[in-house]
Order: sequence, then structure tokens, then C-alpha cells
Amino acid sequence: MTQDPFYESDASPYYANPPAQPPVKKNNTTIIIIVVVALLLLCCCAGVAIWALWTYGDLIMEQLGLLSLML
Repeated sequence: MTQDPFYESDASPYYANPPAQPPVKKNNTTIIIIVVVALLLLCCCAGVAIWALWTYGDLIMEQLGLLSLML
């Protein structure tokens, strides 16, 4: 009687597990830099718009003819 080939002691190299690869690290540095720069730019633009409306808001309302609506 012969032994079943699945129980052979020296397994074929085709059945061996491939060597484990280290996980690939993603470089998120550029994405973080772009998001931070975009947020800073948005905050600066909002600050300039608020300052301009605070300083020249009455003049803008008067030129648009909207000042009479508020009285």
C-alpha cells in the first residue's frame, strides 16, 4: 500500500507560502500640507472680507441703495 501524496514530508516548493512582505507605507505628507495651506488661505480670505465689510459696510449699503431699507 502506498502513502497518499498529500502526506509527503518534503512538500513541493509550489505549495510553500511566499515570504511575507512588509506593509507598504502611504506618504500622506503632501495631502496634509495641501489641506493646511487651503485652510489657512480660506481663513485669511474670510478675515479680509470681514474686515472690509466692517470698515466699508455702511458705504457699500449706501451705494447700493439698501440703507433706506434698514431705516
